[in-house]
Amino acid sequence: MNKSFFKFVTDFGPLLVFFSFYYKNDKSLEVAIPPFIIATLIALGFVWIKEKKIPTVPLIGGILITFFGGLTIYFKNPIFIYIKPTIINIIFGLALIFGKLFTKEPLLKKMLGNALKLSDIRVENIKSKMGIFLFCTCNFK
Repeated sequence: MNKSFFKFVTDFGPLLVFFSFYYKNDKSLEVAIPPFIIATLIALGFVWIKEKKIPTVPLIGGILITFFGGLTIYFKNPIFIYIKPTIINIIFGLALIFGKLFTKEPLLKKMLGNALKLSDIRVENIKSKMGIFLFCTCNFK
């Protein structure tokens, strides 16, 4: 299987599962979230089997989907699944802005790996702008 197609399926497959259950059941989050959690964990499992590692971003996303989805189901309150994107933006914004304090090279450069070759000046520029953007999007939700 093509690597880019595999990544696409493992990234967007759980979303397709969520929306198909969500719209087939009168927009019920209680029905749509359990299959979403299961599909996310299966996708992470496939990534682990194929690559013998799970990239940081999908791993954190999977943990937060499972945690906030579980809270939404347990308390029967959709606010938990609604705040998940805000929490993700805060985490990644903090990691981008303050990540260099804890590592020798910027976290953005580590996260991109070989996908994008950028000089350190460009990485710093993108990192600060992305960090600010992620914090700004938290305020609009």
